[in-house]
Amino acid sequence: MSTKQQTKNTPSHNPENQNEPPFLDEFQEEGDLGVYCDLFSAKSQIMGQDGGIVTALLLKGLKEGLFDAAIVVQRKNGYSAEVISAETPEQILASKGSIYHRVGTTKKLLELVAQNKKRLAVVCTPCEGATIRKIQQTLCKDVELTIIGLFCFGAFNPQRLKEAIKTQLGVDIDRATKTQVKQGKFIVSVEEKEYSCKIEDLIKASDRVCGGCGEFVSMLADVSVGSAGSKDGYSTVIVRSKKGAKLAANLVDVQKDIVDKPIIVKLVKLKKEQAKKNYTQ
Repeated sequence: MSTKQQTKNTPSHNPENQNEPPFLDEFQEEGDLGVYCDLFSAKSQIMGQDGGIVTALLLKGLKEGLFDAAIVVQRKNGYSAEVISAETPEQILASKGSIYHRVGTTKKLLELVAQNKKRLAVVCTPCEGATIRKIQQTLCKDVELTIIGLFCFGAFNPQRLKEAIKTQLGVDIDRATKTQVKQGKFIVSVEEKEYSCKIEDLIKASDRVCGGCGEFVSMLADVSVGSAGSKDGYSTVIVRSKKGAKLAANLVDVQKDIVDKPIIVKLVKLKKEQAKKNYTQ
């Protein structure tokens, strides 16, 4: 069950416009969600974040030779993380889950390019995706990139988040087996128990750099993925390019469902409004 819209280039798709690069041409622009050809909700059999769809996409792409390595974020000790180059299914599976603070991927990309790596996948946030596309247009024109962009409403400062979670929920986030942002709540799982608070209660822990970003759905990705618009245990998938369509096609052992598109549009507009407000303050 999906929504498909594909047309030839429309007049609005100007390759010279930095917000509408040639990587995403020949696809219909759909207002607040950006350019896309397919929109669906999905769940894999992988025990990952919101149905493990990002992991399923990476495993499929690696198996089919769509890329040779994937730049992903892997959790380290406590609630910290590092960017790694995953070149095996085992390394991809070890990177399951979400860490809600900024971990730069561009440095790792440039490092791999310097090692003559030419076919890479990158999992990143909207702001990182925009930077990576700019790098691709200027410094890495001969590098074939597949971007899986995450929905993102902002990241947190690691130390301030740890303190805020301790104050709000009385738990140590370093002991969390899973963290999740869902329906306006920050959810922490510790020893098979869930603790949650409103995102607004953690506002002081937010990374201030994120306040001026108005992008929610990773419009410059080949495929965008996030929990908004899907029921529990599923992820919304927005396919934006031919490369993304090839990656998302014929996923094995995946259940599909419909997407609550108005919810996503509402969040897209809300983030834009908040960024504008923060910019003028």
